[in-house]
Amino acid sequence: MSLNMKTRITLFAVYSLIFVTSVVSYYGFKGSQDSLHYLIVHSGNINLQVKNEGYHRILHTTVTADYETSNRKDCAVTLRYDFPADIYVDKYELATIAFNRKVEFYVDNKFIDVETPAHKSDPFVLYVVNYTLPDTANKLIETEFPIHLRYQKAAEDSRYKEVRFGDAYSDVQVLYLCKGPRNSNWKQFPLNTGEWVPASYVKVNKDVVMYVPVGDTNNLPWVSLITHGFVLLGTYYILRRLMATPSPDNAIIKLVPVKC
Repeated sequence: MSLNMKTRITLFAVYSLIFVTSVVSYYGFKGSQDSLHYLIVHSGNINLQVKNEGYHRILHTTVTADYETSNRKDCAVTLRYDFPADIYVDKYELATIAFNRKVEFYVDNKFIDVETPAHKSDPFVLYVVNYTLPDTANKLIETEFPIHLRYQKAAEDSRYKEVRFGDAYSDVQVLYLCKGPRNSNWKQFPLNTGEWVPASYVKVNKDVVMYVPVGDTNNLPWVSLITHGFVLLGTYYILRRLMATPSPDNAIIKLVPVKC
C-alpha cells in the first residue's frame, strides 16, 4: 500500500526531529557529564573582594550556588578571569600558591612582562582550576591570589585612574567538567575548548573598583625648568671646585735634607 505525499512528508519530518534531538542530546550531555557523574548548577553568585591598598592587591573570589552533584570529587570547577591591561599576575607567585593549596593556574599568555606600563601591555586570561568541590553547602569554589596594578601613562588634570573589574559578564566566568566513561582524565581537555561547560546562571554579584596613581603633566614645564636649573647650578659648583683645587704639577715640592 503506497502512502500519499502528505503522509510521507509528515513521517519524514517526525523521523528527522527524532534523529536531530537524539544527536544533540547525546553529544551535548556527553561533553559535560553522564548519569553517574554530574553537576547541575541552577543559579549562583560570584563575590569578588579586593584586599590591601596600592599597586599590590589580593583578589578573593567566592562562588555560592544552588547546585546538585553526584560527588564532590566527580567534577572540576574553573574560574576564568579576563583581566584588562591595567592588571597583571606573577606566574612564580601563582606556582607557589598552586603547590600549597592544590589548585592549578593557567595563563593564556606564555610571558607576562611585569615591568611594562598599562598602555604598552595587553589583556590576558587566567584560569583557576579546582578538582574537588568544597565540603560546604552552597559553596562551589573559593580562592584568592595576588594581583598587581601596572603603572599608568601620565596625563593632564589626572591624579588617579579607576580600574574596574567584574562589571561585564565576560570578566569572570564559571566553567565545569565532570568525569565520564571516556573522559576520566580532565586534563586532556584544554580549558579554552568547548568541552568545559559554562555555568551561565552564575553572575558577578558586585564588581570591584581600584584606583592607581597617575602622573600629572600640568606642572611638567615648571618641573623641567627647575630640574634643569638645579643641574646647571650643580655643574657650575663642581667645575669651580675642580678649578680651585691645585693640581700636582703646580704644587711646590720642597726637599728637606735628612740628617744622619
